[in-house]
Amino acid sequence: MELSVIIPAHNEEKCIAATLKAIPADIEAIVVCNACTDSTFDAANSVKREKLKVFNIPEKGVSKARNFGAKMASHARIVFLDADVVPETGLFEMIAVCGCSIGTCNAKPNIKKFVPEALMKLKNLTHRFGTCTGLIFCTKEMFEKAGGFDESLELGEDGKFLRAAKKEGKYGVVNAYVTNNMRRFEQMGYAGVCWFWVKNYFYPRKKKYEVIR
Repeated sequence: MELSVIIPAHNEEKCIAATLKAIPADIEAIVVCNACTDSTFDAANSVKREKLKVFNIPEKGVSKARNFGAKMASHARIVFLDADVVPETGLFEMIAVCGCSIGTCNAKPNIKKFVPEALMKLKNLTHRFGTCTGLIFCTKEMFEKAGGFDESLELGEDGKFLRAAKKEGKYGVVNAYVTNNMRRFEQMGYAGVCWFWVKNYFYPRKKKYEVIR
C-alpha cells in the first residue's frame, strides 16, 4: 500500500511495539525517536517488519519529529500516528481510498467505561471542525502547502496544522477508529484534559508540554 506512517516517539518504549504491530506489513512505518532517554529505539527495532525505518534525533518536540519523518517518507500520502494509539484493522485501507487530501479518523478509549467512552464520542464530533485524536493523514503536497507542523509550539500544533491544511484541500473524517491511551486522563482527570483541549485549540502555546508516560 502506498502510504507512509510517521510515528513520533518520545520515551514510548511501553507502547511503540503494539502500535507498529497494528500497522499492515505492506505499509511503510517510520518511527522518529526524539530525545529519548529510554529504550524506544530498541523496542521499535525489535518489531520484525520489512518496511520499517527507525531514526534517532536529538531534539525534543513532536513537531520536529513529524516534520523529520515527512522528509523521510517514500510515498505521496502520509499518516501521522501517535505512538500510544492503536489503529483498527481496515483504517489505512479507508484512508488510501477516501479521496481526501487531509483528514483524521475517530477515536475510542482503551478503557471500557461510560465516562471515557462518552468523552471520546463527544471529541469525535469536533473532528469535523479541525481537531484530531492521535491521527492525521494528508498528501505530501498538502503537508508542504500548509507549512508542516509549527516547531515553535509545544501545544496545539496539530490543530493549527489541520486548520491551515483544511484551507488548501478536501478535508474528511474517515469512519474508522484508533484506540487512544487514556493515561493523561487518568493523571490529569477528565475535566482537566477537556479544559486542556479547549485552551490549546484556541490558543496554541509554546509552553513546555508535560510528558506523561
